[in-house]
Order: sequence, then structure tokens, then C-alpha cells
Amino acid sequence: MIGVTFGLIVNYRGSFKQVSVKLGANLRLSIYKDLGGDAPYNYNTHGSPLFDLSTNGTVKLKKGVYDFVVNDPSHQYENPITKVVVSDSTSSVTISPFFTDQKLRDLLGSERSTIQQTMLSQYPSLNSFYTIGTDQLYEYGNWYGAVLNPLDAQYDKLHIIMERQGGSWKVEAPPQISIGIPSNPFVPSDVVDSVDQL
Repeated sequence: MIGVTFGLIVNYRGSFKQVSVKLGANLRLSIYKDLGGDAPYNYNTHGSPLFDLSTNGTVKLKKGVYDFVVNDPSHQYENPITKVVVSDSTSSVTISPFFTDQKLRDLLGSERSTIQQTMLSQYPSLNSFYTIGTDQLYEYGNWYGAVLNPLDAQYDKLHIIMERQGGSWKVEAPPQISIGIPSNPFVPSDVVDSVDQL
């Protein structure tokens, strides 16, 4: 009987995992037990969360499925809820959702002048041959892409990608007809694909 009890205790303890949770900047997170079903997420919005985090931390979770919910009252994140399966192999989870298109458009309004000044300082003659056309921010507002339309129809339109690093913008993919993923492995592939379609 003692052996059975000991075995149950060991199994119960073994069903839990210490999970390191890494949060993106300025995020507040609540962790709920997923209730199952076919929905992308399914948790009791009226119940208390298992954990609330506002900084990186470690939580003890029983193996199973959980909904990691970012507090997003202003609806600025593209996907504020992440379904996480905690298993034997789970040791860490990173939660850092991208901004919505609307949030990125709002940010672009305040960043565009600085970005374009940086671009023109690197390519001073750009205005003589091209105008800056459709442009867009990506992810957390840290990637920028634009199409450069030629003033002379005999030239091709070009694309450019810039990244904000430490508060400053720098060119990551210089003006070219097609940026392409293989030539720019350090730029997220979805950013490259989108900019090439501008």
C-alpha cells in the first residue's frame, strides 16, 4: 500500500512541468487551462487565471493545454491568445504577438518622416529618380518596407527594407527590383514576401 501511495505521489509530481515564460516588452499575461473543443482557444473568461505575469517568470503547470492570454484592451495585438501544449519536452514559452495592421498604420504615421529622412541621407540622389510609393511597417513596427516608383518610365520600380535598431533606422535590403529571401536571410521571410508584393 505504501509503495502504491508513493508511486501515485511520484506520478502526480511528474505530471507537472516548470515552464519559463518570456514576455515581449510591456506585456501582461494571464494563463488559463484550456477547456478543450475545436475552437482555436477555449477558456473560462469569467474564471480566475492560474497565473498572472507582467515580467518574465517561471510557472509550474500540469501537462496539458493552456491558453496564454495577453491583456489587450486597446486591441493592438494581432493574436493576443496563444494555445500552448505543455508536455515532457516543454521548458520555455515566448509570448510576443505582432501588432495589428491598424496599430502599424498608426505607428507609420509618426515614424514615416524619420524613416524617409534616414533613407534619403543614405541615398541622397534618390529623389532625383524615384518617389517613395506604398510603404508599410511590420511585426512590432520594427521593420519597414517601401516601393520606389521611377520618375522615368524606362526604369523599374524598386523595393527597400529598413529595420529599427536601438531607436535608429538602418537599411537592411538596399533598393532593388526584387529583394528575395535567399539574398536577405536576416530579414523575416514574411516581410520580404510582403515588400516584394508592394
